Amino acid sequence: MSSKSKKSKSVGVRYTPEQKKEIVDFVQQYNEAKGRGGQSAAVSKFKVSPITIGAWLKAAGVSKKKGKPAKATKASKPAKVKKKAAKKAKSGAKKGSKGAGKRYSATEKQEVVNFVNAYNASNGRGGQSEAARKFNISILTVSAWLKKSGNKVVKGGKAVASGKASAKVSSALTSKVASLLQMSDRIVKAENELAKLRAGFESMKASIRPLI
Repeated sequence: MSSKSKKSKSVGVRYTPEQKKEIVDFVQQYNEAKGRGGQSAAVSKFKVSPITIGAWLKAAGVSKKKGKPAKATKASKPAKVKKKAAKKAKSGAKKGSKGAGKRYSATEKQEVVNFVNAYNASNGRGGQSEAARKFNISILTVSAWLKKSGNKVVKGGKAVASGKASAKVSSALTSKVASLLQMSDRIVKAENELAKLRAGFESMKASIRPLI
């Protein structure tokens, strides 16, 4: 490159491919020797703006730091990506279609529970199965609603309030705990009495020894 082109301002100057290559090669050699700073050194030496040099380096595929050609990114495979996306969409649609059942209101659930109770009161059993047939609902769903409402279905088919059963259990447990506490008090009293007897026995024994 001539000295005139080096000293002239970069604004409005057209550079030939040979001049551009000379500057790019200079940046590469400088960075290979010193690790970095080639672009700034080229700006000072050739009086070209850093933006212009950066554009030339980018066009040549050269990294700004180490002067090595930038690695080309691997081309993506759009066909495989599209196939995977289509499969995911299909599987999502299948999952969404399964188990998408009707939502029942609290009033409808209570209606089914009342039907089961009334049927069992009249016929003794079979209310759950009859409700499943009449309302077109699975037996598991009817059973879940009965449990949630506080009714427990026994073998005979009669709905029994679970609250009463729990009350009986709690009262029986309370009485047993009270009995245990009473027994514990009696044991403590007996142990205290036994300790007193042992102390008296040892005292009497100690007083007799000198006389023997």
